[in-house]
Amino acid sequence: MKLQKRDCNIKVHIEPLGTALLAVSFDFGDKKLEYTPSTAMGDQFGEFVCALYTLYCENRNGRLDGHCEWNKREYHSNDKHEIQATTVTVDWDDEGTNMTIEMTKPLDGDTILLRSSMDYGKTYQEYTVNDRDFCYAVAKACTEAIKEFGFYGYRYSTESQPIKIHQLLFLKAYALGNMDARDLTVVDEGLDCCKSDFEKELELLLFDM
Repeated sequence: MKLQKRDCNIKVHIEPLGTALLAVSFDFGDKKLEYTPSTAMGDQFGEFVCALYTLYCENRNGRLDGHCEWNKREYHSNDKHEIQATTVTVDWDDEGTNMTIEMTKPLDGDTILLRSSMDYGKTYQEYTVNDRDFCYAVAKACTEAIKEFGFYGYRYSTESQPIKIHQLLFLKAYALGNMDARDLTVVDEGLDCCKSDFEKELELLLFDM
């Protein structure tokens, strides 16, 4: 596959701290958000990846995948009941401070509206980012963390909060503008059973962004 890294003006970093905590930072250049979500209190970065993944759907070789894997989502419709945008919500807690991140993506558009609030809305910030750049930054952070800690090491260090590989692969493919690893080949038409190319998936997973 032809994969090419590029510059991205958004930087995301994740680092397990042990004792159920994870350091998470989003750097938008002029502003920076920092969190330390705890698995003892609920969600962590694997759930953030899942929520971001849910903002999209795929139609690969005529096979539709709605990415309906995150329940904390809301659809916004017009007067004709046509879906115009999707909002997903992630709740974090560092064992003392409640942190909520909302992401809204128009059905047709290349932006994500990111809303961050802490301590039940006492601190509120809002950003509009390019969705492909944001996926790039998130996928890069996940790739770096997995390569440093390993699949089992990351899961162990974050106390049962893994990053789902098929979701990460989509974010990487979309961010890099190469969806070859997402192609589906029909195995059994009657059972709607398909397979993907494992070698291409591994190549994509190992690619440094």
